[in-house]
Amino acid sequence: MGKLPIIEKGQSVACHADWPLFYMNDFSRLGLVVACLPEAVEALRAAGCRLEESEGGCSIEVDGLVQVHEVLAALCEGHIGYEMADLVSCAYQG
Repeated sequence: MGKLPIIEKGQSVACHADWPLFYMNDFSRLGLVVACLPEAVEALRAAGCRLEESEGGCSIEVDGLVQVHEVLAALCEGHIGYEMADLVSCAYQG
């Protein structure tokens, strides 16, 4: 089982404890960027998806490709805009 982080478009990416302290350009973290995080969370919970919310952000538990398709279908059914993105490239690296 893996965790797919979810962030709201235009918001800063939280510093995740599991990111390496130092990394080069070859490090990435795939995640979902949604138009509205509260609406996305509501749609995903209604579809029975397992979400985890903490100070570090929100993530969804996925067991494989079929479950990823179910997550994306739930977002589409809820009319939630989304994109898959490299969250590290969305983070400030100053």
